Amino acid sequence: MNFINSILLFFAFLIIGPAIVSIESSSNFNQQRIAAAQKDPYEGTVLVRGGTFAMGMDEESVMGDWNNNLRRVTVSAFRIDQYEVSNKKYRDYTNWLRQVYKPLGKDSIYKAALPDTLVWKSDLAYNEPMIEGYFRYPAFNDYPVIGVTWEQANAYCRWRTDRANETALKANGLIDAKNPYLGKSEIDYERADSARKNNKKLNKNLSEYVLIPDFRLPTEAEWEYAAKLSLQKSGSTNNAAKTGPHSADKGIVDPLAAPYPWASTGNENLRYNGNGKGKDKGVTGMYKANFKNGTGDYMGMAGRANDGAALPSKVNSFNQSPLNIYNIRGNVNEWVLDLYRPMSTVDMDDFNPYRGNAVADGDDSTIAIYQTGVNTLISNKSRVYKGGSWKDGLYWLNPGTRRFLDQDKSSNTIGFRCAISAFGMDNNNKPTTSGGSLDWFKNLFNKN
Repeated sequence: MNFINSILLFFAFLIIGPAIVSIESSSNFNQQRIAAAQKDPYEGTVLVRGGTFAMGMDEESVMGDWNNNLRRVTVSAFRIDQYEVSNKKYRDYTNWLRQVYKPLGKDSIYKAALPDTLVWKSDLAYNEPMIEGYFRYPAFNDYPVIGVTWEQANAYCRWRTDRANETALKANGLIDAKNPYLGKSEIDYERADSARKNNKKLNKNLSEYVLIPDFRLPTEAEWEYAAKLSLQKSGSTNNAAKTGPHSADKGIVDPLAAPYPWASTGNENLRYNGNGKGKDKGVTGMYKANFKNGTGDYMGMAGRANDGAALPSKVNSFNQSPLNIYNIRGNVNEWVLDLYRPMSTVDMDDFNPYRGNAVADGDDSTIAIYQTGVNTLISNKSRVYKGGSWKDGLYWLNPGTRRFLDQDKSSNTIGFRCAISAFGMDNNNKPTTSGGSLDWFKNLFNKN
């Protein structure tokens, strides 16, 4: 009987065994697929390969600032937001702060993060509807957040770093899934670590498990590099737009010398020419950026609009880059990380240049000092912003121009976008030999 049962069990396994394996494999596949479907921490960012470029003004400084002389520098690879931070994304941040801290009686943290909507107020203009509605009304969800100080923008970047790492940390049991993770926010660490009792995993050093570099504001060099790369017709530097005063030279730096976001040495390509596809189709004659065309002209006449936006336009309104970076010029100015100094071009490094401290220009610190209200408008709180806005003339859309504002002040023309370092993404050149440009691909199959 046992022999007969064994025979029957053997044939039964032959029949239904593959189905069982298939079900188990399918279950494992679904688990893997779910695990792989976790939120991408780099979602909404664009990879910008590092390289050498000509940083600074490549045309006459009509303002007489001469604070960004042309020089050659190199930046490492980084990622930058495809869009400026919108009202909706910034409200997600402030709503999160309210939900976490208001029950604790710390709603002051939430209030400190709110943008200043009074930046719309003007004694000689009726902007009250914008004061009430621009940040809060759903119609403005996809418009860039404004009224945010440099300090508030940096706090948002720290919060975004936490949110990017939170999913992975929870999945690995390193933080309590029931409590918010506040690692980089540097606010109330006790709450973040409240669940660490006897769990050995939870007692590990979280700094060992941070998966990505910190989100931050782009440095001035990174921002300008991304803005000048938008002049290219494709992602390859060999196919960059041949414009600017050095266009006759076929170098890596020279093609990035054009002053404006359209491939042109002047203003002849300032408007769409009617050859556009997709979103650009049917917008012949409209400007390729949102800026002030002249006195009293913010958008053009009804039926004859130029950029079509009297105020900031949507963050996805003007694609000015083959990398799909939108509104890198125009729409709103953008905060960058650097402290402002007029002579930064002289005494900064030529690799990843960045000024983040209170060092004065020049060698003699006893002479070159900055005291607001005493001898200069520049202080140790003055931060650079770039890009031009809906309220600025065409000149300020040149990525070589730069202005400054104290880090605790805001404006209705300044927003921001985030950046993040991209480690290991600089050396991306593919080996080639005399055999042809596809030898690098062939070498994958030729191990000898």
